[in-house]
Amino acid sequence: MNTKPTEKKRDRALYARLIESYQADRIGLFVDFDRLNHPRSPIWSPWENVAPLLIILVAAISVMFAIDLLLGTAVMVMGVFAYLFLVRPWISQRVYRRAIDAAIDNLHDWNVLWKQGGLVITLNFMNKTRCVSPDGDWRAFVTRYLPEMEMEGTEIYNSFNQAAPDEKEIKTLGDTNM
Repeated sequence: MNTKPTEKKRDRALYARLIESYQADRIGLFVDFDRLNHPRSPIWSPWENVAPLLIILVAAISVMFAIDLLLGTAVMVMGVFAYLFLVRPWISQRVYRRAIDAAIDNLHDWNVLWKQGGLVITLNFMNKTRCVSPDGDWRAFVTRYLPEMEMEGTEIYNSFNQAAPDEKEIKTLGDTNM
């Protein structure tokens, strides 16, 4: 992927604006679990997906051979329900957290996850305004809906920095509570 330095700089600025907006709770980032929880995904964990199934299978087979075939079948059925209603939501939560952490960590990870699909950006004040990966253009979304944020107090800070007093002029105030 050959991109011009100006495009990289623009992408970094747009990404910084996106992250600022996410941290200021102006936008929401959502993860499509099914699109990101597979072996080709960079955030997929094989042990997280395979180990619970192996534990259920081994437990059911052990009960089948050691105690009773009918009881082992019941353990298998209960294991399937436990997987569906307990383990699967737990895996979903972990994939969501890993995806969000990777997406807000750096621009490269963001681009990889965006191309993979499974990320959605929504405006918090307008839920129907969204950008869905990989078809949506997150750069255009940020440019259109997320103007540069103005932080409180920046005018005072800038005017203070422009004054740049000499060290001789800096005076410390004594304790006024005497």
